[in-house]
Amino acid sequence: MTCTHSTAPGQAEGLFEQASVLVPVLAAREAAATAARDIPRETIEDYHRAGILRVLQPRRFGGYQAPFELFSRIVEKLAEGCASSAWVYAVLGEHQWIIASMPAQAQIDLWGDDPCAVACSSLAPRATAQRATGGWRLSGRFPFSSGSSHAQWAIIGARCPDAAENVATRYLLVPMREIEIIDDWHVLGLRATGSRTLLLRDVFVPEHRTVVLRDLYDGTTPGARVHPDYDLLHAPRGFLVPFSLAPVGFSPGRRALAVTAEALRTRLSRGVRQMADSEVVQMQLGEAGAAIEVATLVLHARREESMAILRSGRAILDDDILRNRRDITFALHEVRRGVERLIEITGARAVYDTDPLQMLARDLQAIMTHYTVSRQAAMVPYGRLLLGLSPEAGEA
Repeated sequence: MTCTHSTAPGQAEGLFEQASVLVPVLAAREAAATAARDIPRETIEDYHRAGILRVLQPRRFGGYQAPFELFSRIVEKLAEGCASSAWVYAVLGEHQWIIASMPAQAQIDLWGDDPCAVACSSLAPRATAQRATGGWRLSGRFPFSSGSSHAQWAIIGARCPDAAENVATRYLLVPMREIEIIDDWHVLGLRATGSRTLLLRDVFVPEHRTVVLRDLYDGTTPGARVHPDYDLLHAPRGFLVPFSLAPVGFSPGRRALAVTAEALRTRLSRGVRQMADSEVVQMQLGEAGAAIEVATLVLHARREESMAILRSGRAILDDDILRNRRDITFALHEVRRGVERLIEITGARAVYDTDPLQMLARDLQAIMTHYTVSRQAAMVPYGRLLLGLSPEAGEA
C-alpha cells in the first residue's frame, strides 16, 4: 500500500482530479464487486495511492486537513462509477473526522505506526458497555459495518455509564484484531459495500479511545483542542454530516436518467411504436429529469452555503443544522421519486437483474433506508423548530 500525502497549500485540490480518474476504473469493477459483495482490495489501494482517504485527516498525522466540501465532492464523484465503492470511501474517509475528534493518545494509537490506517464502524448504540478501571468492556453484535474487511480499526457506538452511573452514548475505537467479522451481508442494494456485522466479546476499550457523541454534536470534543487550527473539529457534527453519505445517492439518480434516456431513443413499444414519439414518455422523462437535477442543485447549494458559514467563523445555529438535514433528505427523496418515474417508463425490462436501471434503483433504495435520510428524523425536528418547540436533534 502506498501512503501518499502532502500538506503544501493548494495541493489538496488536486485530489478531486485524482478521484475523477478513478471513476471509469470503479465502473469497470462494479459488476464483479457486486457479485463478491465487497469492493476489491485494488480499489482501496487506488484510494490510498490517490491520497483521497486522507482528505479529512489532520496535518499533524500527515493528512491534508482539507475543506469538508472537497471530501463531499469526491464522494459524489466516485458514485458516478460505483455507488458501493463511493459509499465505502465515504465511510472510511469521513471517520477520519471522528478519530481526529478523540483525545490525542487515541489518534497516536491509530496513526502513530500506520498513518494510512482507516476505521469502519457501527455507530448506532446497540449495547451498554460495562464500566471497568480506566475504560469500559464491551460485548455484542454490531451490524452494517461498511468496508469492514479493509479497515484496521472500528468505531463502535455504545451506551457508557460513568462512575456515578450516568449513561452517555460514546463512540469507542477498537482494533480489528479484537473483532470477529460475521459474513451476513446478503442484501437488496449496495451489495459491494461489505457491510457485515462486527462481533465483540468482552473487549476492553480504554477511556482515551472514546469520544462522547454529545460533544461531537456540540463541536466540543477533545480533538478540537488537539487541533485548534482545524475548523471542522469545532463544527457541530450535525451541520456537515448530511454531506457525507447522502451524496452517494445523487449520482445513481443522474446515471439512471442518462441510461433511460439513451435506451428510449430507439426503443419500440410492443415492437411497433417508437417510445420517443410518445408525449407521455416525454413528460415522464422531463419530470424525472427535473426531480433529479433540481435535487442535485439543492445538494450543491446547501453544501456551498454551509462551507461559507464555516469559513466565516459565525456561530452555527440550530436552524442551520436542521435545515441542512431537512433539505438533503428532501432532495434525496426527490431523486428516488425521479428514478421511480424512470422505472414506470421503462416497464417490465427493469425486472431483469441485468438491466442497469434496476441495479441503480436497488442501490438507491438501500441508501434510502439509512437513518441519515430518514424523513421523520429530518422533518420532525425542523417542524418543532418552526412551532417554537425545542428540537430534538437526531444522531447520524
